[in-house]
Amino acid sequence: MKGLPLVLIKTVLIAIIVSIAVNCIYYVILTRSGEHDYTHAVTLIMERTFFVGIIIAVMSLPMLFLYYPNYWNSTLSRLLLYFEGSILFIAAVFFVATNPLTKTSDLLTGAVFFFTNSIFYYRLIRKKQAAAIRTRK
Repeated sequence: MKGLPLVLIKTVLIAIIVSIAVNCIYYVILTRSGEHDYTHAVTLIMERTFFVGIIIAVMSLPMLFLYYPNYWNSTLSRLLLYFEGSILFIAAVFFVATNPLTKTSDLLTGAVFFFTNSIFYYRLIRKKQAAAIRTRK
């Protein structure tokens, strides 16, 4: 799969942007008060979400091994290599001793990354199946 680095970059950018929005909404729901100044909080949320997104992106780098046909053709190895970064991050959040707000924020970021990754995986599989059908005709 030649387009995997581009898919990874798109996934990271979209997931970070959506995660920032989701974490800001989560923060606003937690602090339902009109007298809060959210500018400082949004800056901190953006920083933390960006760095957590980079951590998940680094953990997702093994998906680039799917460039080799042996890994791509095996469904189990394809699923493991493609989704292992976000799944391992979500699992690791449960074992790290942090406060519940940080844990929830990290889980939201991991879930958004997993969901975004799933969308791009579906598109890759669909594109690959369409190419296989066209070559059979």
